[in-house]
Amino acid sequence: MNHNEKIIIVEFTDKEEQIFQKTLEWLTTETVIKPRMITTDANEIQVNPYTRTFKDCSGTPLYLTAKEFDLLYFLYSHKGQVFTKEQLYDNVWGNDYITDTRNLTSFIRKLRKKIEPNPDRPIYILTVWGVGYKFNEDRS
Repeated sequence: MNHNEKIIIVEFTDKEEQIFQKTLEWLTTETVIKPRMITTDANEIQVNPYTRTFKDCSGTPLYLTAKEFDLLYFLYSHKGQVFTKEQLYDNVWGNDYITDTRNLTSFIRKLRKKIEPNPDRPIYILTVWGVGYKFNEDRS
């Protein structure tokens, strides 16, 4: 158990337990964010959250680590929106990270080497100087 997790013990009557179970069922089926397939024009990249695969503009599948895929999927799902490094840590790594901007910079650099035609002149993952990163909304 994670040291941040809390355990709550609650006693229900039979009727309350039925209501609680129905509420849990609804929450798990209706409020879970379902991943969506991301496709682009024929000569662009493809990101598939169901198989956690990435294909470059030629259709060639590329290997991404789990966190590289998570980072790419998060940025692409919010294309055009600028995220600070802290926001990326919160949304991609959750609570399981130590804020170190060099770590994120390294992830971005490695990801660019894999997905960008020219990593030194990125067209997909853009740096917004003094703020953070975004996925280029014109590349969708």
